[in-house]
Amino acid sequence: MKKEIEELYKDLPFGISSTIPMNEPNQKIVIHSGTFNLIVDKGSIDIEGDVWFDWFPHIDTKFKGIVKSSTKDLIGLLNANDCYDLTINGLIFGKSFITNTTLTVEAEVSGQILGLSVIGDRTIPISKITFSIPNLRDFFGLQIKIINEKGDYFSGRNRLIFENKDYIITIDKSRDYKKSFESLSAKGGYFILYAGEIQKKSGHISFENLNKLHHCFSTFLSFINGQRCSPLFLQGIHEDEIVWTDYTGYKSDLFKHVHSWPQKLSINGLSDLWNEFYELWNNSENDKDFLVSSIHWYVEANANSGYLEGSIIMIQTALELIYNWFVIENRRIIYGKDADNISASNKIRLLLSQFSTNIKLPQSFLNMKSYLDLNKDIHDEIDLFVQIRNSIIHSQEEKRRKLSKIPNRVKYEAQQLGLWYIEISLLNILKFKGKYRNRCSGKLWTGEDEENLPKNQ
Repeated sequence: MKKEIEELYKDLPFGISSTIPMNEPNQKIVIHSGTFNLIVDKGSIDIEGDVWFDWFPHIDTKFKGIVKSSTKDLIGLLNANDCYDLTINGLIFGKSFITNTTLTVEAEVSGQILGLSVIGDRTIPISKITFSIPNLRDFFGLQIKIINEKGDYFSGRNRLIFENKDYIITIDKSRDYKKSFESLSAKGGYFILYAGEIQKKSGHISFENLNKLHHCFSTFLSFINGQRCSPLFLQGIHEDEIVWTDYTGYKSDLFKHVHSWPQKLSINGLSDLWNEFYELWNNSENDKDFLVSSIHWYVEANANSGYLEGSIIMIQTALELIYNWFVIENRRIIYGKDADNISASNKIRLLLSQFSTNIKLPQSFLNMKSYLDLNKDIHDEIDLFVQIRNSIIHSQEEKRRKLSKIPNRVKYEAQQLGLWYIEISLLNILKFKGKYRNRCSGKLWTGEDEENLPKNQ
């Protein structure tokens, strides 16, 4: 029977498992227990205690322990403005500062790390990177197999591969994804849901180049996830040994149910989308800044940051950024002062016209349609969106009065319309070829809201 099972699964690749164990959301991850040192120009102090990765109140690395040096040495080093090198086994782990000191029979100090937090020698070029990803949405990907300690086989559509000319990035969904996601939904916070690997097609990976790739891939993951999401706990592997582990608290958002545009049961087009994203990111600093800023405003608005009114302000900020980058700077459709003098609503119309001729008010937006029918002085849904935004920003008494009379359902539909415009624009710019989930379709069942992008001209 075992041979039959092995034959059945022989052609499936083995799944990748996270090297950082998490049994429940928000679990503290111990990095080091024992002796470590805090060093400044004035001297150093030895501490016996713990260094750990914590999720709250925000993602960072902390330390706490008993000072083994003399109390006099400690007092001589204490200065609220001092930044210390925290070293473990003689290697700098990160820059740190002391937050609390308790002087009784023994001296106890606690603090946290600033920026990079790496245990091991990160100067060594490595051949492979492993990592974990918290809070990434469910994808129905390529098939893998996992064999547990009892020899039982598991297979599932758990794998995504993002390959370009330089790297192959593979991420695998946890075998217990459904159970973990339910726990995350109930408790909130953070839970590792995917594990992955990065391999360079030729040569070794330096820590500096990894940082650049990490920023790019994190921004891409945030776009497909609908909220910020970064690979964490990166480990540099050389000759099958872990050379260093990066415990830096790279930005990931607290779990929240948000809309994300990729299909539920297909990953078609995502790998090609990554290629386009990677090429644009590396094309110039201006293009990289465009992607960083537009996706920043998109995920903030999508998460309803600043509630409904704040979200609408962020949406128009993103749309004007996309207009300026795409219509003015790249396509050069308008020159001179006319590019600035055009109204906000016409900027949005001009932007959308570059992608499609049939982007109209969604049929499901009955509240917005009724409001427009009752207010004939408002030309269309784009004018209404801009009017709502202007009434929030330019908050004179008359504008506040008008804003208060607009039903919240109309404002909500205006918000969703604006987010849809951002998604259509970015997906077209990135030459996306697959289907996407149209947030404005009004469809309720999985798959019914999936459609092709509005036809390009």
